Amino acid sequence: MRSSFKALATWAGIALAALVLSASPVQAQISLGSASNFGVLGGSTVTNTGPSVVNGELGVSPGSAVTGFPPGVVVGGTIHLADAVALQAQNDLTTAYNAAAGTACNVDLTGQDLGGLTLTPGVYCFSSTAQLTGTLTLNALGNPNALFLFKIGSALTTASGSSVQVINGGSTCNVFWQVGSSATLGTGTNFVGNILALSSITLTTGASVSGRLLARNGAVTLDSNTVTVCAAGICPVITVNPAALPNGVLGSPYSQTVSATGGNAPYTFTLSSGALPSGLTLNSMTGLISGTPSAAGTFNFTVTATDASGCPGSRAYIIIITNPGCPVITVNPPTLPQGVIGTPYNQTITASGGVSPYTFAVTAGALPPGLILNPTSGIISGTPTTAGQFNFTITATDANGCFGLRAYSIVIPVIPVCPVITVNPATLPAGVIGTPYSQTITATGGIAPYTFAVTSGALPNGLTLNPTTGIISGTPTTAGQFNFMITATDANGCPGSRAYLLVIPVVAVCPLITVNPPTLPTPILGQLYNQTITATGGVAPYTFAVTTGALPNGLTLNATTGVISGIPASVGPVSFVITATDANGCRGTRAYAFDILIPVHINVPTLSHWGMLVLMLLLTTGAMVQMGRGRSV
Repeated sequence: MRSSFKALATWAGIALAALVLSASPVQAQISLGSASNFGVLGGSTVTNTGPSVVNGELGVSPGSAVTGFPPGVVVGGTIHLADAVALQAQNDLTTAYNAAAGTACNVDLTGQDLGGLTLTPGVYCFSSTAQLTGTLTLNALGNPNALFLFKIGSALTTASGSSVQVINGGSTCNVFWQVGSSATLGTGTNFVGNILALSSITLTTGASVSGRLLARNGAVTLDSNTVTVCAAGICPVITVNPAALPNGVLGSPYSQTVSATGGNAPYTFTLSSGALPSGLTLNSMTGLISGTPSAAGTFNFTVTATDASGCPGSRAYIIIITNPGCPVITVNPPTLPQGVIGTPYNQTITASGGVSPYTFAVTAGALPPGLILNPTSGIISGTPTTAGQFNFTITATDANGCFGLRAYSIVIPVIPVCPVITVNPATLPAGVIGTPYSQTITATGGIAPYTFAVTSGALPNGLTLNPTTGIISGTPTTAGQFNFMITATDANGCPGSRAYLLVIPVVAVCPLITVNPPTLPTPILGQLYNQTITATGGVAPYTFAVTTGALPNGLTLNATTGVISGIPASVGPVSFVITATDANGCRGTRAYAFDILIPVHINVPTLSHWGMLVLMLLLTTGAMVQMGRGRSV
């Protein structure tokens, strides 16, 4: 019986130990810089649905789109759209992300669900995805400065109703989640800590965060959530100096002192990762690195300074121990640009200070999958196939065997799963040489705003595409069939394309177009004038225009009907030419001229009644006399 009880107690102890995992205290100081003021910071967009509340600053950079505020509200901060504040915060976020990614791992939790675990301060790593189902407890062990760092190779996902809690005097400010791709918090999740995601962060309905949502390249998506920036931690930022250590020479004494500022003296110094060159030691009280190097090579290590309050600060160093007589060889450039999955990459590493030729090699870490280093030319080339941050060291060796090196990091952002983006309309109408053309391209299915570009082929001569509005406009100058593709790219960088054929017909040999009438009646000053110009011989409809000279003041020409109408307001000779243009752009003209007349008025005197009687008597008498003469003949 006693034996059974003892066995049961043993298994119970093993089970408890499995639930309470311990890691060495984190020997790194992660500073968010100006990003610490942001509750939400996106790389491409920030979108919201419902009455979300963000406590702290909200911003986006390099993107510039923030939607859903209102109904969402920002408390204790403002919205920054690709301004200098958001840009600096993104730069500081990148520094913090790289610092977290470069911190050595204490416990590998790959494949294990975080739900049900109780963890002590330390660095916990997942080579791929991390899942939280249930409750994760973080035990600070009474240390208000206890730091918890989770390094996740790809995605972080929480199930609905999951939670993270910090107990025994810890701070949610000191919990960091470095996520290699995207983070998604399930419905109703109660989460704590700073999420530093390479790509996007999505909170589903009702999820809440005490910490920060900081996305480097992708979008932050909210849906009726609460995000509260945690109170500032107790530990100050402790800086370890100098920024770099000089190289040494094999067999020659070496002495350099590492110091620290920003905390409460005295400091103690330790190696938190890597190793010093053979023959050198670090004095934990003074920070002095001294001794005589006994082996040539490149040595990477991290020195951590801890102040009297237990607050740490760290700096990574590289010391190269060269053979006697070797010069300092510098590897350039200082940094390498990020790449894009599926897009060819090409950058050249060079070296100076030694004797040419140089050979190049990756001596620590690894290049992103799909890229290779040419050992002779120093060219890094290929097409990246995998997203992530890839840290490596390249060493250049000269003709005498002397070498120099530089540590690099290449980021390959995660490409989001893109929706189907449809470009409309399905076809474009034909144009006409010499006639203004305007058609609008639109896109649906993605996240506005869109940008538009001709990604293959070319528009007809004389036409251009507005990249913001999608309007194709201009006046065609050349006939032909023009095949081209227009690609619309949404705010997340997701593309959609459509191939178009735009026909500009060849205008046939024009027929003789006759403008009628041959002449126009002369207008009279101040009197209504109305005459119709017509055309024959071409293809209707016609348009009419005065192409030389001008109509008299007061008269106008209707371009569609050809009617000249109005009331002349001036006199004198007038000449002008009217051109009729048919549906095919063929033209006919006629010259007109006339002299505007002044109207003639005849004044008839007015007679009184007696005058009229006398006039009638005289006319009657004259008529009778005339009749009498006729009879006598």
